[in-house]
Formats: sequence, C-alpha cells, structure tokens
Amino acid sequence: MRPRAADPADIPELIRLRAVALDSLGVDPGPDDARWRDVAGDWFRDRLTGRPDVHCLVVGGAPGEPLLATGMAWVTYHLPGPRRPDGRRGYLDGIVTDAEARGHGHGRRIVDALVAWLDGMGIHHVQLHASSDGEPVYRAAGFTAARYPGMDLFNGPPAPTS
Repeated sequence: MRPRAADPADIPELIRLRAVALDSLGVDPGPDDARWRDVAGDWFRDRLTGRPDVHCLVVGGAPGEPLLATGMAWVTYHLPGPRRPDGRRGYLDGIVTDAEARGHGHGRRIVDALVAWLDGMGIHHVQLHASSDGEPVYRAAGFTAARYPGMDLFNGPPAPTS
C-alpha cells in the first residue's frame, strides 16, 4: 500500500496510533478519555488544515478500517549558516506502525515519502529521534547518528498525567 495524505477524518486513528507509539516506548497512554487525546485532536486538526510546512501521511484506513501506519514531517527554522543558508531543516516525527502491520515496509515507505516531500521543498537536512525499534528503518533509509548529541531539559513542574 502506498502512503496517502492524512485528512481530518483520520484524526481518531492518528490519536489511536499515537497511543500505540507511546505504549511501545513504555509510556502508559492512559484511558480513552485522557486529556492529552483531546489536545491531540486539536493539534492534528491544526496541522492537517492549512499548514504548508507540515505533511502527515498514513497507510490504510479505507472507510471503516483502521490505519496501519502514520508519520509526519515538518519544517523547523534555525539560524542561517553556510551549510543551510535559509536555516530550514526537516523533522520527522510520529512514525508508527500498528503492531499487527509491522514488517511489511509501511514505515519505510512513509519515511521515504516524507523525505521526498522535504527534498521537493529544497530541504536536504532531515532530523529525527529514533526509538530502538525504529532505528533499523531509519538507518536503512540513510539516516546516521547525529553530529551533535541531543540533550533535554524539563524545567518546571511535571505535566499532569491525565
């Protein structure tokens, strides 16, 4: 199956696949009425309608059927430099294949299509954060370890869990 652009009708399935991704990362996605799911619905709606710097692809999801896989790319904006005079980079995120659909190349087709979309916009530096399950897919697509290690800072009180 070829990836297709997601549309607002896919949002419930995009949220379900986000929960699949969280669970596979060892994060309890919580109940179906967890607050993050409502926020995610608005988040997806905003990005699927009228954001030319965001692209979301899905595999599957014929009417009445679940999505098999999804992934997103967006443009990030950084300081200009000699290697990227306009400062733009691409970022891949939310790439997940439903457990029963893994091993059929859906994730790789999504990655390739998202990279091609960014390339068509003149963006040739693409970044992502890989889970241990996803790393082989990204390496096979040509991704390598980042030149500079990533770091995180969580400043302030912890976010509510539901």
